[in-house]
Amino acid sequence: MLLRLLFLFLIAYILISVVKAYLTRAKSSTDGSSDSRGRKSEEEMVLDPQCQIYVPKSEAFLQNGKYFCSQECARLFLSR
Repeated sequence: MLLRLLFLFLIAYILISVVKAYLTRAKSSTDGSSDSRGRKSEEEMVLDPQCQIYVPKSEAFLQNGKYFCSQECARLFLSR
């Protein structure tokens, strides 16, 4: 009887540990710390000197060493 009770406690402990590990892993993968490719979602932002807004560097247009949000802003700024 005692051996059966210890066995049931052991099984319950293992099941609880597995569920906790699964929930912890699921929570850490959906907390927004990385994008779908596993990269960090934080990206350097650059300031457009024409319209004074910040854009992600990967989406900005580089003209004459400055970053712009669009080619139109680059044209306006560089035509001054």
